[in-house]
Amino acid sequence: MSRQRDIDLSGAPVVDAHCHGFEVDKLLARDPGSWTDRITLMGMCFASAKSLDRRLAKPVSKMTERTIFAMLGRRWLADFLGCPAEKVPQVRYAALEADPKGYISRLLNDECIKGLLVDDGYPLPRVDPEKLEAVVGTRVHRVTRIEPLIEEARNVTHNVQDMEEAFRALLEEAALDPRCVAFKSVIAYRTGLDVGSPTKDEVTESYRRWKDAEWKEGRETSKDLRDHLLNVTLEIASREDRPVHIHTGAGDADVVLSYARPSNLASLLTRFSAHPVVLIHSGYPWLEEATYLASIYPMAYLELSLVLPWATLDVDRGLSLILGSVPTSKVFYGSDEASEPELLWISAKLARAALGRVLGCAVERNYLTQGEAERVGRSVLAENVLRLHGLAE
Repeated sequence: MSRQRDIDLSGAPVVDAHCHGFEVDKLLARDPGSWTDRITLMGMCFASAKSLDRRLAKPVSKMTERTIFAMLGRRWLADFLGCPAEKVPQVRYAALEADPKGYISRLLNDECIKGLLVDDGYPLPRVDPEKLEAVVGTRVHRVTRIEPLIEEARNVTHNVQDMEEAFRALLEEAALDPRCVAFKSVIAYRTGLDVGSPTKDEVTESYRRWKDAEWKEGRETSKDLRDHLLNVTLEIASREDRPVHIHTGAGDADVVLSYARPSNLASLLTRFSAHPVVLIHSGYPWLEEATYLASIYPMAYLELSLVLPWATLDVDRGLSLILGSVPTSKVFYGSDEASEPELLWISAKLARAALGRVLGCAVERNYLTQGEAERVGRSVLAENVLRLHGLAE
């Protein structure tokens, strides 16, 4: 019995549709020995969540040695660095310390990563995209997260009308930045994805409740106001020709998980059916729901991070579900790197191989020709995200 031939996507350019910025001095301030912890989903989410007990860091570290993603990441980087796997944390730290730009750009060049769409809402303060671009050696594009803008507008105003006006001005100012290719919301972390169309009186009352609660977050206080401001964002995004990215599905422990299912977004997708909305994380772990939405809403797109890279053994199933159901021109590669720059490299390497296997299976079953499969793979890795965001040559 002949072995399936995977599609060869080696050398295909990669554009990461969803990642986060970093600063070299802060990378170097971290404990080199806990590097492997930080590249795991648990470790990364532990670092970003405000609601978790910091004393749990030790159990997180103990679990790393039995996490498949950490094992493969350490082994792959050992091969790249030419050192034993157990020496990776120290050797990669030494390489980063000696020549940050040389080391990080070498990682990105190795996987042909040609662009990064960087969510500027984490970490805060915002990472300067020009400084980040100088370090990574590839083009950095800005995805403007609206939640810091909401807080900024709230802090400089004293009533809901002025707050909305200030928020609109901040969005319009961001759109003037040539690096800004999209807006993004993490409303799933604040009040949930069931975004309605509140009346003016409901928005005013929500502002009052939120202010009276001393800006304590929650569905009972800020939901109507946040829903309204996301609707405002879609209106401005339509005028400014910017796609809107929306976090869907799981995240760290702070997410409002019971309202994070992508199916909750159906009413918003219906209201703004003519505007492109990217479902970040493809609703993971509710992949079927996001896949269904993208298969019936023409302007709903899927970004693959969380499935890639942390599903590891289940990545192929996720890709098979999405690519088998959704127009492949609406699917983007992303890593959700938010801890260490090596994640950009590990994730791209894993994605390239997984796409090769899944598309090779499609060819073997006579669903695609060899040429079609290669075009799909290249489109998912880079071409689709460039086209939607007006970056294609």
